[in-house]
Parts: sequence; structure tokens; C-alpha cells
Amino acid sequence: MRTAHPRRTFLAQVAAATAALLSPPQAHAVLDWLAQRAADNRRKLYEAVADKALIDRFYVLQDEGRRQDLPPELNAAGYRLVELSETSLMLRTIGRNTGNMADATAEMDRYVPDLDADALVARYVEFVKSRGNVARAYKPALTQRINGLFRMHPARTQQSREWYDRDNAVIEWTTQGRILSALVHSHQAATGVGVVLARYSNLLYGPAAARQVENRVRNGEFADFELRTF
Repeated sequence: MRTAHPRRTFLAQVAAATAALLSPPQAHAVLDWLAQRAADNRRKLYEAVADKALIDRFYVLQDEGRRQDLPPELNAAGYRLVELSETSLMLRTIGRNTGNMADATAEMDRYVPDLDADALVARYVEFVKSRGNVARAYKPALTQRINGLFRMHPARTQQSREWYDRDNAVIEWTTQGRILSALVHSHQAATGVGVVLARYSNLLYGPAAARQVENRVRNGEFADFELRTF
């Protein structure tokens, strides 16, 4: 199930309510106009993306912007699109319903990341190597550090709990020692019908995001938390 942005959800609800008051031809015209506007906005956003070569491996825009999705391999692995921006792509996978927050917390306490079993990590590392760069994995402490630099985490509520330090980070380095992109993750347990665990994966790219990481993370932290080179 794809997560809808709150503003987009609100606009869709307003559009549906408006369409219900119109005659069928008028309603179709309104909905077509809204769909075209959304498609135009998606195309404009895609054109503004800071690293199209990277995004084209993880994001699919079809039907002149009317449909957006992930590559089939990522869909098959359980990933769903959350949001694309000029400097980041957020995906989500849904875990199990733990029933209550205490069980969710206990499960996250036992959580151990597995880089080699992650389809998203494999695809990212493959792409990094394909353009002649180096992919390095880092311990979860660096993931927490990078997550703290960007406001792209799942929205916090009174009925949720978040973890930003459970997964490894993977960073793309050029042969000249500059950062080009990074892949980090965070987790959220949210109360609904039971408590559902979700994992959010964020691809960060473009000069602005890369310089933020380079300038805010000390060289010693990169050295201390490095796990391995792929």
C-alpha cells in the first residue's frame, strides 16, 4: 500500500467532494484537470531531480507523469514509493503487526540489519559501482548521525515511536574522496489496528545533500564507523 502525502490526500478528498456536487460531464472534467495537474507537477519535479542517473534506477514515471512507481524488482521485495523530492527518494516496507507497542519495541531491540539480504542495498551498490564509484557500508551509529541532519523521517505522532539507529548506512564515494549519495533507513511503530512496524529507506543525492553530510559529519566518524567496502 502506497503512503499518500497528507496534502495530496486532502486535495483528493476535496476534489471527490466537489465532483459529487457536479453533473457527470462536469465531474469528469474536474477530475481530468486535477489528474493532469498532478501529472504536470510530477514531470516538473522529476526534471528538477539533482541526480537523474541515480533516480532512474529506483523510480519509474510513466504515462506522461500520470503514474509513478518503483522498478518491479523493488516492488517484489516489498518496497513502496512514499515521496520523491529534488534531493531525496523515500521508500517504505511494512513489517508485521506486533499487537502492541511493547512488543514492537522488543522486536526493534532484537533487530539486526543484513546488508547482503536487502534488495534495495544490492541495487544501490550495483549502480554505484556501474558509474565507477565506491560503496562503503557504515555501522548504525552513522545512520543515526545522518538521519539527524535531514527532516525526512516518518511523521511522529503521540501514538508512534521511531528508531533512527538500527540499520547500516551505505555511502557512495568518488575516487577523489567526495560523497555523491547515501542510503539510510529509519523505523517507525505506529498504532492503528494493533501496532504496525514500518521501515523507511531514504536515498539522498545531489550536491546540497552530499555537502551537508561532508560538512556536518567529522572525518573521524567516517573512519570509526566504517564497516566495509563493497
